[in-house]
Amino acid sequence: MQTCTHGCDGSVLLDSRGSIESEKGADPNVNSVKGFEVVDSIKFALEIACPAIVSCADILAMAARDSVVLRGGPNWDVYLGRRDSLTASFSGANKFIPLPNSTLQTLITNFQAQGYSDINVINLQLAMEPV
Repeated sequence: MQTCTHGCDGSVLLDSRGSIESEKGADPNVNSVKGFEVVDSIKFALEIACPAIVSCADILAMAARDSVVLRGGPNWDVYLGRRDSLTASFSGANKFIPLPNSTLQTLITNFQAQGYSDINVINLQLAMEPV
């Protein structure tokens, strides 16, 4: 699922530094989003092989697809070319990303406010359910 603060830009991967306050510590992401070290390792290896070519946002998109396939789900083409964010929005993450234990009504209300339809919300929720 995209961050809903800037889109699917990998901003959740940014660590706090200088003027950046990381989204990792935002309430919806604490004890919810995991695997930062895996993405860091993949990015490190890719930077050695082909510097500044593959974005963290693309790594996340491919990892999401691959994890679905490994669980027996469908395969799909992942279109590449996303750009990584240079900023994070801690306040945006707290405002726009619902908590992991949100009710369906809370999810619908939250995502409708961001322009998603009921069907979009249901598809997002189903995509996040364990198989």
